[in-house]
Amino acid sequence: MNNGHDIVEVHDLLVTFSRWGQTARAIDGMCLKIPAGQALIVTGPNGSGKTTLLRALSCVLAPEKGEVLIEGKPAGKLRAADIADAVFHVHQDPLIGSVPTMTVFENLKLADEEASVRRLDRKALATRHRSLLLPLGLAERLQQQAKTLSGGQRQILAILIASLRPAKVILLDEPLAALDAANAGICLKLIGELKNLGKTIVYVTHDLNRVESFADRIVTLQDGRIVSDNAAHQCQK
Repeated sequence: MNNGHDIVEVHDLLVTFSRWGQTARAIDGMCLKIPAGQALIVTGPNGSGKTTLLRALSCVLAPEKGEVLIEGKPAGKLRAADIADAVFHVHQDPLIGSVPTMTVFENLKLADEEASVRRLDRKALATRHRSLLLPLGLAERLQQQAKTLSGGQRQILAILIASLRPAKVILLDEPLAALDAANAGICLKLIGELKNLGKTIVYVTHDLNRVESFADRIVTLQDGRIVSDNAAHQCQK
């Protein structure tokens, strides 16, 4: 999908790191444009720069050179609150995607701004999201703390939270890697719903077979550079 404008732009990005006293380039002069609503799959071997790219897009790290633009604004100049409203990062580790000491209900209410404003109780929130919660098995677990859920359930919760957040860009870093087949299937359905909601998806994976069906575009990295891009919509240096 292409909604007519580039929501993310990466211009001549350079990110380096030190190893054994030597400097290596994790991202080496990368240039990339991502249209709004696009489902972009980023693949490549270990050490190719996939996760580093996600960290740059989520503004966790600052590049030595170049810049990331979110909706035309330099990411380095955005406030933390603005970044949180623009980009949501779902990590490979299921333990990172929710607040462990909060209940499922509290996590969902925190993500759902309208539910917070309207001060919905558990029953009202369950009704509001009934079609999502029931097949995921979370409707009966609203009172449980997130830390008591299984890894698969917590990853399901993290992706559900991503669907409720206002963020237009969802970053997914191998979110199925630690899941069994059943939970991975549920998460894939939820990721499909993110696309249906018009979210822009940047999905890092080694396993194209699982996600190729919903990909609008596939970019392959190697040594911090883009070595293939199956879309005509590309950024020129």
